[in-house]
Amino acid sequence: MKLAYFWLTPQGKQLAERLQMQFGGTVESKANFAVTVERGFAAYDGLIFIMATGIVVRTIAPLVQSKASDPAVLVLDQQGKHVISLLSGHLGGANDLTREIAAAIGADPVITTATDVQGVAAFDEIAKRNDLAIENLGTLKYISGALLEGKTVTLCTDLLLSKPCNLSQIRVTNEPEGEHRVVISDRLLPDTQGAKTLYLRPKSLVIGVGCKRNTEPAHLAACFRKFLETYQLSALSVAKLATIGLKQQEPAILQLCEELGVPLEIVPDESIRNCPYPFETSAFVQSVTGVPSVSEACSYLASGCGEVLTGKAKYAGVTLAACRRVLPPLKLEE
Repeated sequence: MKLAYFWLTPQGKQLAERLQMQFGGTVESKANFAVTVERGFAAYDGLIFIMATGIVVRTIAPLVQSKASDPAVLVLDQQGKHVISLLSGHLGGANDLTREIAAAIGADPVITTATDVQGVAAFDEIAKRNDLAIENLGTLKYISGALLEGKTVTLCTDLLLSKPCNLSQIRVTNEPEGEHRVVISDRLLPDTQGAKTLYLRPKSLVIGVGCKRNTEPAHLAACFRKFLETYQLSALSVAKLATIGLKQQEPAILQLCEELGVPLEIVPDESIRNCPYPFETSAFVQSVTGVPSVSEACSYLASGCGEVLTGKAKYAGVTLAACRRVLPPLKLEE
């Protein structure tokens, strides 16, 4: 976690430097305070202020956008008696960081998020802990609200649980059901009218890509969208794209990776030639690329020889294939 410390008094600076020694990060200058904070809001994962809470609130108020993107913000008094989780408690990690810093310096952690105070499950925290993308963040408030009211929320997950669910208000089901539900899956499932469903997407899919030289980026992107729609797979679950060395600088593939925010893995030709899996082979592909399969083989090998979901899907000048890699069991609790 990339941290920045802000201070206004000599005593505050001493505490900031002490924290830097334990947790790393950058102690910022107090010169041009508001400008420095604005820059830090975009550059750091966590901002730690050692000053009055009111100063912090007034300074960051114009910068706050969304719990999905705002950094963790903590406030400490200059004597280090209290550590306040002010912003992005769950997704930004402010609550966990508050507990860590408080324990390290013998301070009182001040955490006010309702789920923490009442001791119920927080699915934004579960998402962060398990590297799950939240598809519809606006629905989170309904799920959290139901739990705070003492209602039961059903959980349908494609991931194995690390241990049986012991959370009293969470009922694990095989299919989505109930008025308030959470679905953890890379699959696109039909919605039920009237139900509040929170979708959490695991980074489980590896998409193999093959295309003709100088394929238009817009064409590849359109094929990719059609592919996911056809096989009912979530774009948020794509962990990476994979292709062969011959295509590692293909502009359309690189642009698609950038749009998705995922890395590109290059699968060695020799690994494809030596792989025993019965891919659909092509003499033409072999003559052009030197390997008998591109998208299907790359998806399979880059997923760690995971579950084959689609085989090779053919489009004009483009081939795509999807495999599901094995993920760690789901941790509902620390």
